[in-house]
Amino acid sequence: MTHTEELISAESAAEISRIPETGADDILRIAMDIGEGLLTSGAEIHRVELALETVCRAYGGEHVEVFCINSLLLASLRMPSGSYSSQTRRVKSISTDLYRLERYNSLSRRICADRPHPSEVDRMIREIKHKKTYPFPLIVLGYMLASGGFSVFFGGSWRDGIAGALVGFIVALLDRVRFDQVTQLVKTLLLAFCGGMLAHLSVMAGIGQNVDMIIIGSIMLLIPGLALGNAMRDLFGGDILSGSLKIVQSCMIAVMIVIGYALSILLLGGAL
Repeated sequence: MTHTEELISAESAAEISRIPETGADDILRIAMDIGEGLLTSGAEIHRVELALETVCRAYGGEHVEVFCINSLLLASLRMPSGSYSSQTRRVKSISTDLYRLERYNSLSRRICADRPHPSEVDRMIREIKHKKTYPFPLIVLGYMLASGGFSVFFGGSWRDGIAGALVGFIVALLDRVRFDQVTQLVKTLLLAFCGGMLAHLSVMAGIGQNVDMIIIGSIMLLIPGLALGNAMRDLFGGDILSGSLKIVQSCMIAVMIVIGYALSILLLGGAL
């Protein structure tokens, strides 16, 4: 018996048989909504595939097949009555949102335990999608504390910490701006360039002392550490394709960060 099958006991299976069967299309659509939410919130591939399978089996799915990579969800479901559904989701952007990640996890666990009606699940999914996570001022404060704190941590003065916090404040505002016409890589390049320029300008204005310490602090805002950690976890978990894709993506983001800060140094480095 697999780990997924252990989630549904014999008593639960008997209870499922008493539930009026919902169409395979509706059940799989709900499962895909949850899987897409997990994936876009930064969940590892194994967690996404397991959630899809357990949700389908909780509603009586007889045969479930799931394939997931960073940008694609593909699943098929066959019900005991013979009804069949196959659906695909294209995922264009992935971020790290631990709040929504936990909410989707909780929802999948509730479905396995209580099996609410699909319309109720739809309502809960809409609530998760539209509910605001953390207030923007708190996010900006986190940027400022991280950038200023790392500037001091790596050997900068208290003035470097203040300059780093100011750079983090502006980077947070720029990160909030939607760039619908550019990719995440280009956005990272622009943020890195702006961060480097602001670090140099803060020293030129007399706020900071060591431009290298301020740059180091602001770089920490852009480094994809969690994405790289998830990539390694996918690799060791057997998801070679998705893990390799995430590693390549993380390396490309790192290259964009280097290019952005290098351009700022070339433009203003000689002015200090």
